Amino acid sequence: MDLERRAISLYEFCRKLAPTDLNYANMPIEEGFDWSSQLSDASFSGLYLVVFRSVRRPTADADLLKEHDDRAYEEAVRSGGLLRYFKGQINERRECLSFCLWESREQARAASGSRPHQAAAEITTEMYEVYDLERYLLTKAADGEITFRPLAADHTGSCPVTR
Repeated sequence: MDLERRAISLYEFCRKLAPTDLNYANMPIEEGFDWSSQLSDASFSGLYLVVFRSVRRPTADADLLKEHDDRAYEEAVRSGGLLRYFKGQINERRECLSFCLWESREQARAASGSRPHQAAAEITTEMYEVYDLERYLLTKAADGEITFRPLAADHTGSCPVTR
């Protein structure tokens, strides 16, 4: 299988990732989604995952968040390497979990340096009571088991703040 076809196949597997529980925003990322069932047949050695957990302020401007997020997402797609952007739904406690799954950390860093992403990041303190970024390297064993290795924070490798 050529490289382009493998990339398309991986993209298709990643597009199918979905929550396994309605309370996914409060679960460890490994448990809240169907990683193994969707990625066990995909061909990859390592993927970079950025998870954004947040609690929105009651006064957050949803339209402004969407506008910034849409621009950052479009730029991330143009940058290349974005396999999946899961836009979480805000729950009754204003909590949300979203994530970006990338082919590599370097691609995520490049996208996060874009002007649309920086503009989205600049409004986080006025839109969220709290937020946290988690970063992981996902690897797959020969038996298809997916492993999540937490990575140290770097302020340049984050994904758009909402979607």
